[in-house]
Amino acid sequence: MSRARNEMTEQAPATAGRVSIRVPKTSEVVADHIRKRIVRGELKEGDFLPPEGQLMVTLGISRPTLREAFRILEAEMLISVGRGSRTGARVHAPRVDSVSRYAGFVLQSQGTTVGDIYEARLAIEPYIARRLAEKPPKDVVARLTVEIDRLQAMVEEARYVDFMIGLAEFHRVLVELGGNHTLLFLTTILHGVVARYQVEHLERRPVSGDVQRKRALGGIRSFRKLVSLIEAGDGDKAEAHWRLHVINANKSWLEPDQEDSLIDVLD
Repeated sequence: MSRARNEMTEQAPATAGRVSIRVPKTSEVVADHIRKRIVRGELKEGDFLPPEGQLMVTLGISRPTLREAFRILEAEMLISVGRGSRTGARVHAPRVDSVSRYAGFVLQSQGTTVGDIYEARLAIEPYIARRLAEKPPKDVVARLTVEIDRLQAMVEEARYVDFMIGLAEFHRVLVELGGNHTLLFLTTILHGVVARYQVEHLERRPVSGDVQRKRALGGIRSFRKLVSLIEAGDGDKAEAHWRLHVINANKSWLEPDQEDSLIDVLD
């Protein structure tokens, strides 16, 4: 670490025709050192970093430099520092929910529409349905059945707002079981946006309890059919069924005047 600090004090001479290269601050180098240990799993969720005094000696840095490094890592939600605590900073493993809200801000700032979000689900989920049928993970049928039964109970109790949130969660669980971490990451980012839109949709365009119940039970029947196709190992039919389900679901949620509406993730 001391070598890195010495290198950072060396500034390249300003020469015509050369591109200026920004030299990182010592605090950034320290934050990068700790970040790598967390991401690589050398530091686990709930671990504590050594006390400040010990880190200052080990890394050969000053207290202000160390605290600036901590501020960087706190902003990234990789550590939390207890003010006045005698223990070191607590480590937090990277989590998708730590970035999903910010990702929602990015999507909104880029003019992402509700239609974009639903189309993304159509690009992901039918593939996952096929994957689950052809290479089913252990307990996939049991896990999906638990989720479906939970949704069924919400309908029986007329808890339709909870049902809207539960629908988005079912889609997320479906992708999680597919085992592709990249697709799960993308789906989890979309999860909050979809759940928020569907709850607002229900509040904005209320329908009778009978209509809500009929729609909800129709969706649940479709979920159970998907599970039966997965259990039968029929990838073609599972993919085709779920593609049709998502297309029809998209149509039911996206009225013509809403498809081009911008998403809104702000409270």
